[in-house]
Amino acid sequence: MIEDNIWEKDPEKYIIGSDEVGRGSFAGPICASAVKINYNQLYLLGSVKDSKKLSPKKREEIFEIVLENDIEYSFEEASNTYIDNFGIKNANEKVLNDSISSLYTGAEIVYVDHFKIKNFNAVSIVRGEDNCRAIALASIIAKVLRDKLMVDFSKDFPEYFLEKNKGYGTKEHRQAIFDYGMSKIHRKSFSLKPM
Repeated sequence: MIEDNIWEKDPEKYIIGSDEVGRGSFAGPICASAVKINYNQLYLLGSVKDSKKLSPKKREEIFEIVLENDIEYSFEEASNTYIDNFGIKNANEKVLNDSISSLYTGAEIVYVDHFKIKNFNAVSIVRGEDNCRAIALASIIAKVLRDKLMVDFSKDFPEYFLEKNKGYGTKEHRQAIFDYGMSKIHRKSFSLKPM
């Protein structure tokens, strides 16, 4: 992992990783989390890997470890309305910047999964979730917290099955949009057609 070389030289050095979730979703916000870790927390992170390779239960367990051990993290979102008004690229950049800025002091090294941002001397990492623990952990946190948001939305909009699809364009979700139209949390700027 990319942090290992840094921590060999300076185990006290903090690494910030940030990742977004929900970019391709048809409904709800795009969200990002950032997390700040150093070598002393490495023993807590043995099961951290790409969030897409973990079960929802395992992601929840890892998030509990973050909470129980006071690992610093942030979570930011940009609403579907913001996405419609300013575009998904701007929304993506906003949530990454906002998530990092609440943790950044100027002393940390900052890594972002794939997406390039101008601030914080951030380094964009291809396949960041596979190559950087901080990014992988940020991805897990972002996924857990955004999934909770979408489950909450599903109580107000049960016809779209958001508790299952989390706003993504499954066949069932597309059909529901065709049957009922778009709700106030759907992204109007996306081309939402039934399959």
